[in-house]
Amino acid sequence: MLIRILLLLFFLSIEIVFASSPLYIPREIKTAIEKGTRTADGIPGPNYWQNRADYFIDATVNVEESKISGSCKIIYYNNSPDTLRTILCRIYQDILKKGAVRDWYLGDTELHDGVEISNLKIHNEEYEMQNGTGEVQFSSTNMMITLKQPLLPKSQVELEMKWNFKVPKIIRVRMGNYGAGEMFVAYWYPQIAVYDDIDGWDRIDYAGSVEFYNDFNNYEFNITLPDDYIVWATGELQNANEVLHQTIIDRLNKAKKSEKTINIVTQPDYEQNNVIRKNGKNTWKFKASNVPDISFCLSNDYNWDAASTEVEDGRRVLANAVYPEGAAHWPMASHYSRATIEYMSKELPGYPFPYPQVTSFSNKRPSGGMETPMMANNGSPEILGRHVGLIFHEIAHNYFPFMMGTNERKYAWMDEGWASFLPREIVDRFDDDYDSYSRRVAGFERHSGKESELPPMVVSYSNKAKGRTAAYDRPAVAYTELYNLLGRETFKKAMLTYINDWKGKHPVPLDFFSSFSKSVGEDLNWFWKPWFYEFGYPDLGIESVNSNNGKTELTVAKIGNLPTSVKIIVEYIDGTADEILKHAGVWKNGDNKFIITLDTDKEISKVSIGSSHIPDIDRSNNIYKMKSSQS
Repeated sequence: MLIRILLLLFFLSIEIVFASSPLYIPREIKTAIEKGTRTADGIPGPNYWQNRADYFIDATVNVEESKISGSCKIIYYNNSPDTLRTILCRIYQDILKKGAVRDWYLGDTELHDGVEISNLKIHNEEYEMQNGTGEVQFSSTNMMITLKQPLLPKSQVELEMKWNFKVPKIIRVRMGNYGAGEMFVAYWYPQIAVYDDIDGWDRIDYAGSVEFYNDFNNYEFNITLPDDYIVWATGELQNANEVLHQTIIDRLNKAKKSEKTINIVTQPDYEQNNVIRKNGKNTWKFKASNVPDISFCLSNDYNWDAASTEVEDGRRVLANAVYPEGAAHWPMASHYSRATIEYMSKELPGYPFPYPQVTSFSNKRPSGGMETPMMANNGSPEILGRHVGLIFHEIAHNYFPFMMGTNERKYAWMDEGWASFLPREIVDRFDDDYDSYSRRVAGFERHSGKESELPPMVVSYSNKAKGRTAAYDRPAVAYTELYNLLGRETFKKAMLTYINDWKGKHPVPLDFFSSFSKSVGEDLNWFWKPWFYEFGYPDLGIESVNSNNGKTELTVAKIGNLPTSVKIIVEYIDGTADEILKHAGVWKNGDNKFIITLDTDKEISKVSIGSSHIPDIDRSNNIYKMKSSQS
């Protein structure tokens, strides 16, 4: 009886939340609500569950051969109500396997026959690795294992295996060997895919463009390599005394308490052999708890700077920057990283940074970056604003998707949109000439409304033509319009409500939309629907300007379907001007016209609308010159 009452309340909440402007709800989400794992009001249901694993990994890096060999033990916990007869593992570096599905042409220079997997055991029982035997089936980057004994609900299974692969030097998709002894290693170990309440096993192959969707796991991992290399990794180093000289450890400990940047390793330190303990080979030991993935980077001559900031009483977060001598802007990178962590912890979203540290690694390329938990693989943009924005963007991913656990494979905008929206204020503080947001708006305008632009709600692995627009630009602009609409405090409160409801879990779009609307206390579906579900574009125009008896009536038309702010500038013959700014709420009731009356005796020379911060695909109809002022 209790279950029936709860389900009735769920369906009543659906009717309440979506009464005025219903959003499309996919069948899988409806089923999850019926089962009580989700709700329609943006919080996890009473029957919500998710699986997890403990990983124990030993890996050896052969730097000369650019090769990694590893072994692992994985304890996988089935917290679902389902009996699992298969386990799906991701073998990411099979993206370079001959015949694998890829989103881009990568040439054939470094294609191989697949990651070598051997000694697969489950509950100490050996499994045949020959593809097609029935026990193990390989697709593009997935390895499906048929269990000899089903994994019952609320039980666990232990897997062991060995593997090795070449770290690519040329086809470096988000990771690789960058030459001269520098590597950033990600997507590098057999990883159990997510089994969730929406799709069951996540069967989407890694083809290059889609990124993360992982469970929250615990990791203990060891990296063995020659003793002239430093290793930085997700988590915290467990054996600093065995691998680093005491001088370096002292500087590191100082940085953990310092707001100012500490130069932990410099070029003179390498020259004086004052960095790494000489043991022939060193094993670097790391632990990371409740994280969705791990990565590491290494170098034998990179500078290492760090600073820290207090994110909540008694807890500080360390911001590392590792980079080659002479890299543009990188001597200030730890400062920008620390400022990023402080901003997100205390300003927006205002939630304490979730991890103990983060490391930004310079891969010596001119641009671009890639995030993994507590790690970032970044290029070196020459323009300061781009450099600061890149540092912030990749660190911001530690909130979305790493803390929030969103499915970036299906909904890339749920993390890329936030990581594109949040850096604006910090970038402007460090480079006020760059105007990062006008560049974001211009990028959105270039593609908005074109045939190949698909709404963000079209799943990401199907949306590759203008995937960047749907994942980055459109949601970042939408969040800015929503921020202007709600005001900073209400917007921040809604962000924190969403974070507190879903941190460490797997929210889907409906959870996000409903959580925000619930927190605001207002049905925001009139905003969500056009910005995230519909084809369309932003376009405002001046329809008419009529003056009579000292009053002027101005009509602004919403030609496109995306609701935006309205900025009106009224210029007078005497050289003065008035500015009127209205947020997107003027379109809330579905009106396509906004009329404002200007009560003034001064003669108007020109009326214009818009700005570089308000998207508008056609600005040719944004200026109206009064007849009396025309020549």
